[in-house]
Amino acid sequence: MRTFLLKAKHFLKRNIYPITVTMCTVLVLGIITVSAYSSIRRSNEVVTQTNNPIISENEEPADKTDDETETGGAGDNVQDPEPSKPVVVNLVFDLPFESAKVLKDYTDSSLVYDATTKLWCTHQAIDFSAIEGQEVKAVYDGVVTKIESSMMYGTVVYLKVSSEVTVVYKGLSSEVQVKEGDQIKKGSVIGKVTSFLAEKADGVHLHLEVLKKDKLTNPNEYFSIIK
Repeated sequence: MRTFLLKAKHFLKRNIYPITVTMCTVLVLGIITVSAYSSIRRSNEVVTQTNNPIISENEEPADKTDDETETGGAGDNVQDPEPSKPVVVNLVFDLPFESAKVLKDYTDSSLVYDATTKLWCTHQAIDFSAIEGQEVKAVYDGVVTKIESSMMYGTVVYLKVSSEVTVVYKGLSSEVQVKEGDQIKKGSVIGKVTSFLAEKADGVHLHLEVLKKDKLTNPNEYFSIIK
């Protein structure tokens, strides 16, 4: 026995360094293994809790729809009311005077001959034949927004008949029967026709334009009958 102990002591003394390194390596590997196992276990627990959330007695399921929450079930057919539709106003103009006849029609896609300027050009208005001093009437209810005196077109009256549409009367004498700000009815007398320089070669007539959103548009879209 004594001999065995002496041999063991001698063996340990000669191999103490390799034995120490081996034991430290085993210890480190053991710590790494335990840490890795603990991390994997915690990850599995988190995934399990995420896939199976715990709902308290007072908490409603997250996937419950608003209809189910408010009405008690998805079977109740609740529909939102239809949105209100904008009111469309159809404007139908009367003629500016009785038995009005078209002298020159509206055109913006082709050229017509202008006898005054002796040029070919578009004509974005309707010219109504008239006699000197003939009374011109409002084609629709509206507000007189502007009256101006033009060297080329005589007296010009702007009648706003809707939020988007304004009727422009050109070729009136200076003796108009309305003033700016007047609210007038369809058929009310606005003024009297006279000749004007811009279209003098065409004789006495009313030059009528229609502005929609401040842009010239075809007056024929608003007259039901033009002779």
